[in-house]
Amino acid sequence: MKLVIQRVTRASVVIDENIHSSIGKGLLLLLGIEQGDGLDQVNHLASKVSRLRLWPDLKDSKKQWASSVVDNGFELMVVSQFTLFATFKKPKPDFHQAMGGNEAEGLYEAFVGKCRGELSPGKVSTGSFGAMMNVELCNDGPVTVELLSAPIGAASTPSAAPSASGSASAAPSASPTARVHGAADRDGVPELEERLEEKPYLAGYFPTAEDAEYFAKLSHGGRPPSSPNLLRWYEHVASFSERERSLWAG
Repeated sequence: MKLVIQRVTRASVVIDENIHSSIGKGLLLLLGIEQGDGLDQVNHLASKVSRLRLWPDLKDSKKQWASSVVDNGFELMVVSQFTLFATFKKPKPDFHQAMGGNEAEGLYEAFVGKCRGELSPGKVSTGSFGAMMNVELCNDGPVTVELLSAPIGAASTPSAAPSASGSASAAPSASPTARVHGAADRDGVPELEERLEEKPYLAGYFPTAEDAEYFAKLSHGGRPPSSPNLLRWYEHVASFSERERSLWAG
């Protein structure tokens, strides 16, 4: 399961030239559901969205990345986006990796319901699942981040995925691993990973001295983290030279 999250000053969904739904300040969520996803991914990502700190501190606007959509009383708009799982072995996109039909719609509705529980029903708007839509938005910043659940092939347990009709069907689900608890011999790493997971991964993000400390301790364990979000961070930091990382630490 994948979320592309955009901080917006406004967003709307237009269907057949009519406004279907709209929000003011908040987050526009493009939700992609892939084969093998289940309620574990739904619950994890929906709860994480409500905690992402993508706005300045409420009391000190100079402190960036300090308050959430809930803290500000802003809104969410959730739009299904199966094209997030397109593959391109040829120029024409292939969508076989995306989950289709009633099963995907059931998980989409479950995600919307979870978001409404995290905020309030009146704060969450939606598109129309499976419809052709025009999505209009004003990206604030711009700020765009991405969240991923555990990749297919990770250790999984069965999870009941509701269909669009409300009935449940069994589907294997890879447990989300956004918070990784490492081996016992990796002193302090689980706590560092948990703290780092609270930081959104931003395009163009430049590591800090704190990141250098995290990187050194994670590298000492002999393997990169298994969390998709942390792995993106790890690879980003690793792209810098050892000399540059030593400058952050200083």
